[in-house]
Amino acid sequence: GHELIFASARPIRDLLPVLPAEFHNHTLIGANGAMYSHQQHIQVIRPISHQMYQYLITIITKYNLDYIIDDDWNYAAHIGADNAIYERLDPHKLAHCISMSQISAPIKVILLNVEPTAIAAIQKELTQYQNHLEIINHSNELNIDITAKDINKYTALQYIYGQNVDYIAFGNDHNDIVMLQHASQGYIVGPSPHDTSIIIDMPIIQHLSNDTQELAHKILSFI
Repeated sequence: GHELIFASARPIRDLLPVLPAEFHNHTLIGANGAMYSHQQHIQVIRPISHQMYQYLITIITKYNLDYIIDDDWNYAAHIGADNAIYERLDPHKLAHCISMSQISAPIKVILLNVEPTAIAAIQKELTQYQNHLEIINHSNELNIDITAKDINKYTALQYIYGQNVDYIAFGNDHNDIVMLQHASQGYIVGPSPHDTSIIIDMPIIQHLSNDTQELAHKILSFI
């Protein structure tokens, strides 16, 4: 059988409430690979550098953006209650909402509800620092996810299990692309092959229906 690992764009703080308690001691990868937890011990793999973090604060201020900034446990946020992410933000009140200046290890920054008229300009500014930052712009959302350079779920697996880590991966969005590309077997989950091919279209990556029973059956076949 295989070890079951959960990898999420959410920080560990927000991943724990959606997992049954029996999985809390498993290896959990959070914040798109910027952190992980094993036996409920959290470790930051690589935060955004101080210089880059200060730059991102200037972008937030310049464009008057909503945001979520994750520390290793606490967070800074400016987000409307009508945003879909709001209800997923520290739902069990496990952490503290602090100011941007109090964030000591910024592992992930999400720019939220970016105006369509501003998104191109913001992307252009961020591109200047693509050697220092990992930037994911979700095509179906007006959000931009930012971590330190070369942070993703695949590099997190390498950090934990070694450079030649061998694994089977299940993913469902843009944050999962690199992890799927390097898997010995990869499954992209979604309502239809058309939907999943928009995210990743590679012969070695198989489409898998997002039907819960079908998905569970496939995962259990490897455990």
